[in-house]
Amino acid sequence: MGIITLTTDLGYRDPYLALVKARLLAGPADLRIIDLSCEIRSNTISDAAFIVRNSLPAFPPDTIHLVAVKFISDRSSNNRNDLVDNSRFLLTRYAGQYIVSPDNGLFTLLDKDFSEPVYQLYYNDAAHRHFFLKDVFAGVALQLNSGKSMAELGVLTTDYFRALQFESYVSGNILRGKGIYTDDFGNIITNITRQHWDEVIGAKSFSITLPGARISKLSQSYDEVKFGAALILFNSFGYLEVATNGKSAYRMLYPREIGTQFDFTILVEFND
Repeated sequence: MGIITLTTDLGYRDPYLALVKARLLAGPADLRIIDLSCEIRSNTISDAAFIVRNSLPAFPPDTIHLVAVKFISDRSSNNRNDLVDNSRFLLTRYAGQYIVSPDNGLFTLLDKDFSEPVYQLYYNDAAHRHFFLKDVFAGVALQLNSGKSMAELGVLTTDYFRALQFESYVSGNILRGKGIYTDDFGNIITNITRQHWDEVIGAKSFSITLPGARISKLSQSYDEVKFGAALILFNSFGYLEVATNGKSAYRMLYPREIGTQFDFTILVEFND
């Protein structure tokens, strides 16, 4: 049974997602379609990368992941984002699975050392750029599922956009990280991994100062603190998470007037 996953910003209110699935279901009767996330916010490719990266280990080999999230850039400015080309569609095989995406930097967000072969997909009608998930990606998925090779569906390319990952780092006696994803519970997931934490902090004492809270303990579950109190723990993906028991850490820590433009930074001060 073939498995195809969808990661997109189409949402569920409009008929677009249903049209994509109808196109896919026109293929083999034993095809299984799974929504990874269909409510990616505001073309946030970093959110899509976080979701796909942490979902890959749960799927069997040859699963096909369709990631239909654009990286919107200002084409009038002279910066590296001008290398983004949302009219180019790419295909690769990574961790034994297929990934189809616009040329948006996804592959290096999945793995900063990504070096797998990448194919630029063929498509004939420029009008297909508009609803590319249905008109390009779905067809490619069905052909992959039927046994076609990547070389039959596109041409090798090496000039695709490589987005930069932001990793936690140490400066003096401070471990610096940033928020990379906020889930629907308002938990802020940072880029500090358990491995980096163990290497830098380990059994050392530490403190984190947040608006209205000071944290000096690593929790194992949300209910270790009183209702409404802030805490940190490592989630099931292995990332340090800032949370509030029973409430939204996002609402507490992101000022309303700044909102999503605020770049959440976490500073962990530790003793040598």
